[in-house]
Amino acid sequence: MLPALHAAGIGISRAVLGGSHSVAIYPPIDSLTPLDSRSVIDKIDWGKEASLYVHIAFCETRCTFCHYTVDHYAGKHSIEGDAKVARYLAALKRELAFWGARLARSGTVVSSVYIGGGTPLVLDESALRDLICAIRSEYDLRSGAEFCIEGSPLTITAPEGEYKLRSLKAQGVTRLSFGVQSFDDEVLKYAARGYKRETPIRACAIANRIFENWNLDLIQGLYKGSTSEVWDNLEAIAEIRPPHLTWYHGRFGDRPQGHWFRTETKRVEFEDEFTTLLGRILIWQEMAALGYDQTDGNRFVRSQEFTDPFKRIRTTAASDLLGLGAGAYSHGGVKVAKANSLGHVFRNDPNIPSYVDAVLTGNVPIATGRAVNEEELLAASYATGLRIGRIEDENLRSLRCAHPELSRYYDGLVDELNNAGALEAYLDDRGQAGLRLSALGKLFEDEALCLFFSPAVKSELARRTTSERKMQLA
Repeated sequence: MLPALHAAGIGISRAVLGGSHSVAIYPPIDSLTPLDSRSVIDKIDWGKEASLYVHIAFCETRCTFCHYTVDHYAGKHSIEGDAKVARYLAALKRELAFWGARLARSGTVVSSVYIGGGTPLVLDESALRDLICAIRSEYDLRSGAEFCIEGSPLTITAPEGEYKLRSLKAQGVTRLSFGVQSFDDEVLKYAARGYKRETPIRACAIANRIFENWNLDLIQGLYKGSTSEVWDNLEAIAEIRPPHLTWYHGRFGDRPQGHWFRTETKRVEFEDEFTTLLGRILIWQEMAALGYDQTDGNRFVRSQEFTDPFKRIRTTAASDLLGLGAGAYSHGGVKVAKANSLGHVFRNDPNIPSYVDAVLTGNVPIATGRAVNEEELLAASYATGLRIGRIEDENLRSLRCAHPELSRYYDGLVDELNNAGALEAYLDDRGQAGLRLSALGKLFEDEALCLFFSPAVKSELARRTTSERKMQLA
């Protein structure tokens, strides 16, 4: 079936799609353009609920595949003795207070908190406690709100690791998430993870002792990855049985693995498309055999109670999300119930020193953004809606009527992907007819969803790609 899929524009991509491992948000991060931060702040109409993301931009190692906003901090010195970390946390607390006051004025309750990175657990226990106190003092957290924090195998197994986790749980943290990426020593070596197989196995045992709900990240198709490596990882998962597992495709930006993939002599050490697909089918088959439910193409849960609500919140601009810290993105003010209303997706400056300087001098660190108008709402209904199933309600029908040319554009895409077997019709729990990715389409989940980006977003992504290529040639 690959020729038909390729003809429809679908094939496994190793490129970073829209600015994240996956199509995590619409409009995508790489389509955002420079804007006046004050104009965004004044226009956002926060709803009754919002989720909060707090970015800790430090890691104990610099992985060769990662393209997120991070700097190196080994955590071996106190934060007071590391000026860059101390200044960053001071800026973060000031930004927490800035937005906390605005959400308080709008009566917005925070429904979930996610402290990510980077590796938040690299901070010492007192700094973590201080950060959580700041969040609780500045925001009205809904009773029973999920509170998740990220760690790593190295920080979890460090001498203070278990103590930090128990302290975090005592402060109301309900969920832990950390990336292992692979249990294969050679893959880990080239990924520059700083440990061998036994370290993540110990980390999983510690996580299991402390948290009922925790997530483990793996990445298929890193340098030296293979179908046999996938099988070895599955055998490890069968022993560990994490409550929630996220198994990404390897996608590479400008970090070393991206350069390796573009180097002819090194590319042979990466999976080709067919091997990736076989590995993907193997993952699905064996995770089902282990009793896991598949919530989308990348995520698996041992029980529905472990489903991660934050993943769904960040994938749709219809839910308000406030992101704080360098490079963090937000979406707010989008009211799907009123098709003619506008919202914004916006992102803080990803340059860590620039972000810190802006906040500490009393400025707002927002650097880029994009208005979510009616055309982008219609695009988002496909680009994020098809992941779990798109139901065309009255609001979407009115959007289609208001934009007939764009509707014809999406109808053509739907027909092409239907003919290729990548989409299928279905009925939801209430008997409403909808459209979603088929099992075949989920093998190419992000690549298929990217096809539904709006023409304006596609144009900006193409312009940015051309500009970056010219800079590389220069």
